[in-house]
Amino acid sequence: MVTHKQAEDRVKTGFWIHLACYIVVVSALAVLNYWRNPENLWIFWVAGGWGIGIVAHVMASFSSREKMIDRTKVRMQHREARQDSRDAHGRGDNREAS
Repeated sequence: MVTHKQAEDRVKTGFWIHLACYIVVVSALAVLNYWRNPENLWIFWVAGGWGIGIVAHVMASFSSREKMIDRTKVRMQHREARQDSRDAHGRGDNREAS
């Protein structure tokens, strides 16, 4: 059974992963842009476009946090039920066996 705390942790983790990916990828692209084509700074388009997504993620996380947590909890419960069904029928992915 998925708890509210687990769903809340998943929501927080999702945001931090999104932010970390943004920082790493935009930083790498900025280095590439300055190294290969410093007279045409296209990195601002990438950072700005993806930055809009980050801002939207922050707004969704704080304005409708409980709704987001509830949706995440439902998704986690569906995933758990599918895995239980696979295990019951002997079609699990056997990650523990490796």
